Amino acid sequence: MFIWLKSSLKRNDNATVKPFIWSLFHWRLKEGQIQIAKQQDLLEQGISQDELNLYINYHYKKCFFYLIIYISCAQFLQSFAPDVSDIPYPIRVIKFVYDGTPFISLFELFYCYIYASVICFSMIYIYEVTLIVSSYLLSYIYSTPNSLLCTKLTKDQLDSFKLWLISLLFYSKPIYNQPYLSKNPNDFWNNRWHQCLKVLFVELGYKPILSFSPFKLQKSFGVLAAFTVSGILHEYLLYSSNRYLTLEQFTFFWFQAIVLIIWDFTMNSKEEKTKEDQEHVLKKIRNILFMNIFAIFTIPWFMEPYIRCEHYNTVMHFVKKN
Repeated sequence: MFIWLKSSLKRNDNATVKPFIWSLFHWRLKEGQIQIAKQQDLLEQGISQDELNLYINYHYKKCFFYLIIYISCAQFLQSFAPDVSDIPYPIRVIKFVYDGTPFISLFELFYCYIYASVICFSMIYIYEVTLIVSSYLLSYIYSTPNSLLCTKLTKDQLDSFKLWLISLLFYSKPIYNQPYLSKNPNDFWNNRWHQCLKVLFVELGYKPILSFSPFKLQKSFGVLAAFTVSGILHEYLLYSSNRYLTLEQFTFFWFQAIVLIIWDFTMNSKEEKTKEDQEHVLKKIRNILFMNIFAIFTIPWFMEPYIRCEHYNTVMHFVKKN
C-alpha cells in the first residue's frame, strides 16, 4: 500500500489512478510494461481454454509437489529440533575465532538449511495456490461474459482486471527463483530470493535514500537502507508473534548488506572479463558452491531466533506453534 500511495502522489491531477487492488503482486511484470500492441492482442485474442487448462494442470502438479516436500520437511523440523544456544550466533562465531570454542554442530547447520528451505516451500505453495485460483478466475471471465462480475465492472475495469490476471499468470517472475543456484550475493538478493518483498524494500528503502546521498555513495547507502527496512520488518514479525527481541534479524540483514556492498565494489574494481570467461561452466559451479557454503554458515544467524521460539511447525514462519 505504501508503494501505491507513493505512486499515486506522483501522478498528475488529470492522471487516472487505479484502485489499490490493481497494484497487488508488485514483483510481477506490470501490465503497463507490456507493449500497447501486445496488450490489445491479449485483450482481443485472450488466452485459449486449452492453454489455461495446461497451465492449471502444470501448477496443480507443482503445488502438490511443494506441499508434500513442505509437510515432510516441517515434520522433520518438529521431530528433530536441536537445543539452540541462547548466545547469539555471531557472538559464538567471534568466540570461536578468539579461543576455538565450537560455535555450532554440523547437524544444526543442516537443520537451519532445511528450515530456510521450508520457508521457501511454504511460500511457493501458497503462491501456487494463488496462481491456480487466478487461472480459474480468468477462465470464468472468458467462459461467462454475461456473469455478474463482468456486468458489474466497466469495460476499462474489466480489461485492466484481465491484464492483471494475464500479467500475474504469464508474465511474472517466480517468487523464489532457485536460490540454491545463486552465483553471487547480488544474484541471490536481486534475482532469486523473495521477489515480492524485494520491490517493497527497494521502493521504501533504496530509492528514497538516493535523493540525499553523496553521488559516489548512493548505491551503498541505498543498499543499507533497503536491508534496514528488511531487518526492521523481520524483527517486527518475530516480536509481534512471540514478544522476542534480540536484534539478530536486524544485524543479519545489515551483515548481508555489507557483504553485498563489498562484493559489488570488488567486482566493479576489477577489469572487465570476457563473456566467455564469465560464463565458463567450471566458474559457475565454483561460484554456486561458494554461495551455498556462505549461505549454510550464515543462515543460523537468521534462523536461530525462530527455532528458540519453536516456529518449526508452521505454514508461515511468523505463525507461532500451537
